This record gives sequence, C-alpha cells and structure tokens, in this order.
Amino acid sequence: MMQVLADGFAPGRLESLEEVEVGVAWLELADPLVRARVQSAAELFPRRRELDFPLAEDTGPVFMREVADVHRELFAEFADSYGENVRTKVERCLEVTDAEYERGRRARAEYAERAEQAFEGLDLLLTPTLGFVAPPLPVDDLEIRERTIRFTLPFNALGWPALALPAGPAEDGLPASVQLAAPSGADALVLAAGELLERVSLD
Repeated sequence: MMQVLADGFAPGRLESLEEVEVGVAWLELADPLVRARVQSAAELFPRRRELDFPLAEDTGPVFMREVADVHRELFAEFADSYGENVRTKVERCLEVTDAEYERGRRARAEYAERAEQAFEGLDLLLTPTLGFVAPPLPVDDLEIRERTIRFTLPFNALGWPALALPAGPAEDGLPASVQLAAPSGADALVLAAGELLERVSLD
C-alpha cells in the first residue's frame, strides 16, 4: 500500500527483532493491564531499554491553525452542515490567534530538538498507542480528547512515521495497542518491525 501511496517507497525487511535497538517509553502513564500488554510486546525486542522520551507540549495551536486553514472558507458557508462534535472542534481551531500559533511553532521546533536528543542511538521507539482501552458509551469525545491523543500527537508534531498494532486484551477484556515509531524517513523500518512483531507475537 505504501508503494502506491508514496513514489519511490521501497519496503524493508527484518529477519529478527534483535536487529533493532528499541527505546520503550510512557508505560508508567498507561492503565495497569494496558501497561502489561505493551510491556509484553516490548519484551519481544531483545535489544531494548527504557527511555525518558518527552511528550509534546504546547504544540497544539500549530495543528489547530492547519485545521482552521483547511476548513475556513467551507465552514463560513456550511457551518450548520457540520456535526456538533466536529463543528465545536473547528470553532476552537478558528479561535487560535497568530500569537498562539507562533508560540506553538517555537514549541514544536524545541520539541523536535529534545526528541532527537532523546532518541540518539536507537532505531525504534515503542510506546502504548493509548493509555487506556475504549471507554463505554456514551462518552463525549471532547472530554477525553487530550488523553486520547496524548501518545499519538507527539509523532504528528514531529512528522515521524508511527504504526499501531493490537497487543492483546486489557481492562474490561478490551484490546490494548502498541505503537512503533521512528524518525522521518524510517517508514520502511517501522512497517518491517511491525510486520515481524505481529508474526512473532502470534507464534
């Protein structure tokens, strides 16, 4: 699929998970059974170490400005056609000021530097995708949004490829998910590691 989506993409292949040096982060921020499932996935990588990898902070206004720019003209004419949930999010994005956007850009640049330093000497980063399992309905997405994107937003902010894979049942018997990420340009490695992790974990 990546070969169709990205010109010049060349798939990679790993023969063993021992080929990669992996940093493991954010387990302590996950619910107990989610943490246990992601830890089990991490233990399949022989060359792993715990990593104090920073979370993204104060970068949200950059993403929100991008959303606002995409929807600005359409929303002005068809706001009533948006669902309430999406409409509320777009309205919040449209309220981002130029000053907030510029602070967000600086925060993102600083975050990229800290992330690069933390990742030094590694091939992959392994984290929970979410710190919790899917909550029971009804639930207000806006109320849980920060928790929902806490572990995925960093890689959106950095522009790093990230892959989510199921990691087995956790709280309430619902599935946990493990996330693999690496710096920009390492898409083939992330996909190859994910494919091999999936095969090994099913053996």
